Amino acid sequence: MSNTNSRLLLFAFFAVALAIASGSLFGQAFYGSVVGTITDPSSAALRGATVALTNVATGERRQTMSGSGGEYQFLNLVPGMYRVEVEQAGFKKATRENIEVNVSGTVRADMAMEIGAATQTVEVEATAPLLKTEDANLSQVVTTRAVEELPVNGRNLLNLAALVPGVVPQGTTSGNAITGKNIFAAGNYQIGGGMANQGAVYYDGVPANSALGNLVNMVPSPDAISEFRVQTNSNNAEYGRYSGGVINISSKSGSNQFHGSAYEYFRNTKLNANNFFSNATGQGRTPFHQNQYGLTGSGPIKKNRLFFFVGWEGFRSRQGNNYFGTVPLPEMYTGDFSGYKNASGAVIPIYDPLTQCGTGNNALCPGGVEAAAYSAGPARQPFPNNIIPASRFNSVAAKILAFPLEALPNQPGQAFTHLLNYSTTCTLGGNNDQENSRFDYAASDRLRVFGRYSRWHSENVPCAPMHNGIYANDPYAPEQFTTTQAVAGVTYLLTPSMILDVRASYVRFPYIRAESFENISLSKTFGFPAYMDQQIPVIHSGPGTSIPSFGISGYTTASGLHILSSEDDYLLTPNLSWIKGKHTLKFGADWRDMQNGYYQTFDGGTFNFTNNITAQNGLNPGASGNALASMLLGFGGPINGSSGSETAFSRPWESLHYQGYYGQDTWQATPRLTVTAGVRWEIPGVWRERYNRVASFDPHELNPALTGIQVNGQPIYGAVDFANTSQMPHEGMMREHFRLISPRLGIAYRLNDKTVIRSAGGIYYLPSNLQFSVAPWAQTINSYGTQWLATVDGGVTPYSSLSDPFPNGFISTPGNQPHDRAQSLLVGGGLGNIPLGFLRYPYQEQWNFTVQRQLPGGAALEVAYAGSKGVHLPTGGLQADFLPRQYLSLGSALNNQVPNPFYGLVKTGTLSAPTVTQAQLLLPFPEYTSVSEAYADVFDSTYHALQMKVEKRFTNGGTVLAAYTFSKLMSDVASLTGWLDQNAGSPGYLTSLQDPGNLRAEKALATFDSRSRLVLSYAIDLPFGPGHKFLNGANGFEKRLVGGWSASGISTFQEGLPIALTATGTAMGPGYGRRPNVVPGCQKTTSGPAQSRLNNWFNVSCFTVPAAYTLGNESATDPVLRTAGINNFDFSLLKKTPINERFNLEFRGEIFNVFNRVQFGPPNNSVTTAANPTTGFVTTQVNQPRLVQLALRLLF
Repeated sequence: MSNTNSRLLLFAFFAVALAIASGSLFGQAFYGSVVGTITDPSSAALRGATVALTNVATGERRQTMSGSGGEYQFLNLVPGMYRVEVEQAGFKKATRENIEVNVSGTVRADMAMEIGAATQTVEVEATAPLLKTEDANLSQVVTTRAVEELPVNGRNLLNLAALVPGVVPQGTTSGNAITGKNIFAAGNYQIGGGMANQGAVYYDGVPANSALGNLVNMVPSPDAISEFRVQTNSNNAEYGRYSGGVINISSKSGSNQFHGSAYEYFRNTKLNANNFFSNATGQGRTPFHQNQYGLTGSGPIKKNRLFFFVGWEGFRSRQGNNYFGTVPLPEMYTGDFSGYKNASGAVIPIYDPLTQCGTGNNALCPGGVEAAAYSAGPARQPFPNNIIPASRFNSVAAKILAFPLEALPNQPGQAFTHLLNYSTTCTLGGNNDQENSRFDYAASDRLRVFGRYSRWHSENVPCAPMHNGIYANDPYAPEQFTTTQAVAGVTYLLTPSMILDVRASYVRFPYIRAESFENISLSKTFGFPAYMDQQIPVIHSGPGTSIPSFGISGYTTASGLHILSSEDDYLLTPNLSWIKGKHTLKFGADWRDMQNGYYQTFDGGTFNFTNNITAQNGLNPGASGNALASMLLGFGGPINGSSGSETAFSRPWESLHYQGYYGQDTWQATPRLTVTAGVRWEIPGVWRERYNRVASFDPHELNPALTGIQVNGQPIYGAVDFANTSQMPHEGMMREHFRLISPRLGIAYRLNDKTVIRSAGGIYYLPSNLQFSVAPWAQTINSYGTQWLATVDGGVTPYSSLSDPFPNGFISTPGNQPHDRAQSLLVGGGLGNIPLGFLRYPYQEQWNFTVQRQLPGGAALEVAYAGSKGVHLPTGGLQADFLPRQYLSLGSALNNQVPNPFYGLVKTGTLSAPTVTQAQLLLPFPEYTSVSEAYADVFDSTYHALQMKVEKRFTNGGTVLAAYTFSKLMSDVASLTGWLDQNAGSPGYLTSLQDPGNLRAEKALATFDSRSRLVLSYAIDLPFGPGHKFLNGANGFEKRLVGGWSASGISTFQEGLPIALTATGTAMGPGYGRRPNVVPGCQKTTSGPAQSRLNNWFNVSCFTVPAAYTLGNESATDPVLRTAGINNFDFSLLKKTPINERFNLEFRGEIFNVFNRVQFGPPNNSVTTAANPTTGFVTTQVNQPRLVQLALRLLF
């Protein structure tokens, strides 16, 4: 989106703001609080007045006295409508009705008394409190009316967080039903410049975030909640263990009246539009059937004392999904590659790896050099007529392909290349069931107790896109999630000015993903050696052997991943509030114990194939060779130093203990000035494992397994230290942090009755060790792969084939071995997800300055500058064992084979061969193939934003909100949970470090930077029927026909996200990525409508592949190129018809993507010189085509 479009969005915001202001559109973590000042007719403070507060719905009543400055406060109030009554001798009784208390909000209700008899009553008019006068954070309430009526695709209420300035949905967060992987993505938002998916979600004051990944494990039904608040900047000291913002959800509770509902939401194929690419290929609409239904009931068990709410919701969805891929031509299975052509129609030759020059009996390569040093030109002879003789077929490969591994083509695909020559329909969706029950007990005026039990079970529908029984990976894999949450809370008034609140919760969250064909025989099914059947079940702590994962570069394959997870979280949060004059002091603690058992692996192993072995030159394959041809010969490709692996896995039981303590003072310095100051102390905890199967890496310690061995004349450093040993005398993966202090300060000043100025700031520490990849289960000592060495020289010559991929057998997990034995096992492999010593803890600084102004017509305008800075931000996978940059100048000589000093000591991997590459011995830790840091602390981010909103609330509950954000987010680290963004609106790929020795060069626009975003939401009554402007006098049938109509909608306009380009070519060793070179002066962008640019989203000629062993000059994300933006309208029309005095029937029709706008997916981002490049091609639609949903609700 251009700057011109950004200005148009800004103009549109002000246009909407003017409309809202004119009124022309038809006419604490969980608790809230009420504050105010009592004055006499001269505006002097009135001390000693009796102030009573009553919950209108439940009849609960509290009482206090006004202080010396006339001030009063009521804390820890359940969200709802309240009434304030004030009495004082010599004054009329003053009453103020309809005071709305929102979740985590403070309402000011000042009362001016009139002289007179106490038997007289003065009613003070109440209006919706839009000016936020008592606290300085940036937040927005999503009201009950908005939750009930706004059209939400899939009824995922967290989607409504996107209505708020400073919130940008990521990946599959919005617009899809909550089944399958989208459960994990439900909370995947970038809030206030924080890292995506790192915010906190609270449900009735307790966190709903999982320990692993910070994923949201509970998304309540909209019919079970009353409202929620999105807090995007500078929250007070009550909140910790998050970055960015907080979403605070309040559940529904019972009242003194019985209420209930029965409902169903219905969708069908015939109501929907077709996918853009289905239309383009002449395919009809995919099947779509969805039903969402439920029951709720609430009311009193004992009036004014005991109340209940119960609800159940079922969800059933079956949605056809178009699956596109590229599969081999039928004749290729017989070895005939004569039809394998490039885009110009020229045959791409297949070369015989056994004719490699400089090996065996073959002549030396041109220039008289060995094969490993030759990358300049052809090094092999092609197969005659591009046909591989059947006699050369590997028997295992033949059985794998005959399984069948691939489907046959059913589309012509692109001319000559046959790309995208396969399509099918996969059924997605699944089943959800959710139960919620809550009980509230007002035992006395001083004691209130509540409890809630929720259970949410979801399972998705798996798909085998090749119709061979092998499930694909996300989002097609079979998965089951179940969340059980129990919450209890006690609020006790020790004195009228001192309140104790204690909250406790328990959450259980098991997750299962099954693989295809569990407990199969690899030898009988595919012809693998019998030892694989015998040994694989022994080295796994999970279930038996399943279908391996086969990856064939250039072709679409399906493979499943087996995951078993079970998490148990315990929480206790005591809080004490003390009102002392103009000060409200609050102290509290936050104790969390999180436990998890986790298993994840490909039970049958992984086998990868590339074109290297059948290219004209294995070191520089270019536009020759074919991965399927390599597979037919039984040889894999050089991927990360090996061609696959079989992973031994010990299922660790891990735990993390978090502690947070805070104190804060809210000082009402004057009736116009409120200052909130607080501090939070956090002990974030570290991952521990029941049997101490966790470790860290000490780069300065001599490796005890290699004593006496030298490389390049130097002893060998780098040792793995296990927990609770003399080298690592503590229990966790790393030493714990005890000095995390986070100050918070906020100031709110009422300039006058219509203008408020606010400013705030604070420090916020991220959730600890929240990535999946940093938990103990992911460490090499618990997840150790025996490597398949199909080639040990980068693809120059074959080494071992599919017929005997693991000739030395398998290695058990080092974590189950004695310490010395484990050190020896680890040598020669890659160390994955291991922390390096004591790490600095990541945090975010936030600040804001805000002006809010009441506008004519009862609206309010808020303009804010919001900023944040991420410090010591983490990432997984930062390579510590990378080749120093000065050695890149050696070029292809880095691949020269030299004697291996570790030969005989290593049993698996490239270091088990007699020779190794020269590059391996130049690494900082040559005894390992890689050392991947689990929790690098070297990245940062900066965020600056102009955030504006205009809001108007109507007396009947209607609301209109316009929110605009203009921002810039710079970072040198991408999302920690980018895997949630696959096939979604964000680029779907993370930036990879190009030069791990120069991290400053990685600073660029963040992959989730959204420069300009405008959201308009509204839920309003239409002005027809009794009590409205038009047809006010209607009665009888006419009254039923024209009355009760309301409309709601959400319109979203957002600029696209930055594109991160990669480049193919010669790998430069662990840690190095590849980015292209930019052609100077070249126009990167292409012009024309989006549909005309699907095959050239950007000017590919502006980018070139860098020469071998050199770095590209493209930035981590391109400063100009962006994905398609959002231009979407959702609309709902609702008709409520009374049946009798107690029952109402409500019919609604909802349309999502009203104008059927297409949001195209990200383009292919790989700049390459290989055959059949699709760089710059867009082949996916990430939003849903127009969908229509009908609903019927019975209310009483």
